[in-house]
Amino acid sequence: MRVLFLFTLPLLLLAQTPMQTRTQILMGTYASISLPQNKQEHSSKAFHIISNVEHALSTFSPKAHLYRLNDKKTIPTHTLLKDAIQKSMYYYEQTQGYFDITVGSLTKKLYHFGEDVASPSTEALQGATLNIKGIHFRQKSITLDENITLDLGGMGKGYAVDKVANYFKEQNITEGRVALSGDIRCLNRCELFVQSPFTPFEELVFAKILTKQPNVSISTSGTYRRYAVKKEEHHLIDPKKRVPEKNFVSVSLFSLANNSRLDAFATAVSVMPKRLALSFLNRFADISFILVQTDGTILYNDKQNLLDIEWIPYKEDATIQTNTESKDAYTKSIKSLTHPNISHPIEIKR
Repeated sequence: MRVLFLFTLPLLLLAQTPMQTRTQILMGTYASISLPQNKQEHSSKAFHIISNVEHALSTFSPKAHLYRLNDKKTIPTHTLLKDAIQKSMYYYEQTQGYFDITVGSLTKKLYHFGEDVASPSTEALQGATLNIKGIHFRQKSITLDENITLDLGGMGKGYAVDKVANYFKEQNITEGRVALSGDIRCLNRCELFVQSPFTPFEELVFAKILTKQPNVSISTSGTYRRYAVKKEEHHLIDPKKRVPEKNFVSVSLFSLANNSRLDAFATAVSVMPKRLALSFLNRFADISFILVQTDGTILYNDKQNLLDIEWIPYKEDATIQTNTESKDAYTKSIKSLTHPNISHPIEIKR
């Protein structure tokens, strides 16, 4: 069985003020809630909210509402699921179809991310049905056309972060962080480290970021964490070409509030052609970005002046601690690593 999910954060958090962090495994990743000591009673409610979102949007649990919708094609209306689908249909329009939740016909029915199965044929990929108009809302039900399968993984974690952040706002909580994998909300200013997409070692980063304003949302999408049978069969599928896209290995977007939108946009940008991706991002004055191309080139633009970015010089060699079979101890060894060359990152402006 191949390892398909690595429960690590592409953006590693460091608290600016003393915080207590609680972590649970939810939505297929580590869900972390950081709050001041005197607000800890709200952590349990936050995890409950994330669990409710997972129960609505999961495609893995037979009890989840989306799983049953994909299976039965018609289910009674569920508020969270309906809201997430309707938002996704709006994001489909905004991204010119590059964010398409009917890509589940590929990711769930053919690639089977999360399962050890053979790669799909080109004929099967091209013959799969993707059609956003195959989703129908009745007064008391949600219905899919026969060959439609939905996958909300491209916005689900951001959606959950929004729900928790909204709850914290209702409780007048202004300090803390919510993090589900690469989808993060900083309620107050916080420090982040962007991990190199070219190495499995979490401690190797190429940028240190300090948010300048409160309530900054972050979404990171990458091709280096999750794949089917082969590493080139990563989970970011271009719904138009019906194959994994390879222009960017890492996409990090930053904005004020609304993680679900940012999560969907990061997914879409990850599968767009480079020229279209840059044109798309320049349409939105409220979104800053850091993009890493497959050749290691970094493109960035902090349009809203949300971030203090410190580029960390890369090293050709890095010292990593590895476990040896011969001794019950850790020894140091030298690994040759490839990092993006950040000595002259390119700032892309409007």
